[in-house]
Amino acid sequence: MTDTVLEARGITRKFGSFKAVDGVDLAIAEGEVHALIGPNGAGKTTCFNLLTGSLPVTSGEIRLRGEVISGLPMNTIARHGLVRSYQISSIFSDFSALNNVRFALQQKRRTNFDFWRSELCLDGLNARAMELLGELGLADAADIRAGDLPYGRKRALEIAMTLALDPQVLLLDEPTSGMGREDIGRVTALIGKVAVGRTVVMVEHNLAVVKGLCHRVTVLARGQVIARGTYDEVAGDPRVVEAYLGKPHA
Repeated sequence: MTDTVLEARGITRKFGSFKAVDGVDLAIAEGEVHALIGPNGAGKTTCFNLLTGSLPVTSGEIRLRGEVISGLPMNTIARHGLVRSYQISSIFSDFSALNNVRFALQQKRRTNFDFWRSELCLDGLNARAMELLGELGLADAADIRAGDLPYGRKRALEIAMTLALDPQVLLLDEPTSGMGREDIGRVTALIGKVAVGRTVVMVEHNLAVVKGLCHRVTVLARGQVIARGTYDEVAGDPRVVEAYLGKPHA
């Protein structure tokens, strides 16, 4: 984990006079799992929006493998290899798990979500779709309506759809949000599995998940980076303790 694959240089996003992200620098190494953490309102999701192009930067730049991607459309950034899985599930509830992954594979081939295309055309994607479902422990759910899956398995399906785009860098936005303990354990194990050989950046509130998965952590507060390092390094930083807990009373 030596080469930098994703880099942000002084990225800032203003909404009027308010700076939601204020001069943030990031350097994500090839093959690492990197967390963005911080209290509510710290700017984590806005930072993700800037990295993926769903919001333009007010200033600064973002590079993927040395190439400037800030200012490019979201779909172009995704085709360059930076793909985001959303906190709010983006599955197609009325279609089977298998069809959901096939639709994602269509997008990788630069086609639209052509629901009217012949079944024969989509059948050509079955082998890879089943491989991805198997990787996420969903092979037995291939023919189940996605909307009928338990919440944890819906999130696993969402990750399978993201992996269908063959990302170089996978961004996960609160992948365990809203889950019970059993689902958190299952999804955490799946993330650890799919992270092998991939670069993963995640926003996550569950610090136990961060500690168990992440090589490095960047902490944001009020739109700025206040600490970075291993989990143990940032957990002991007084600035991080203050950001989460507030200043102790005298």
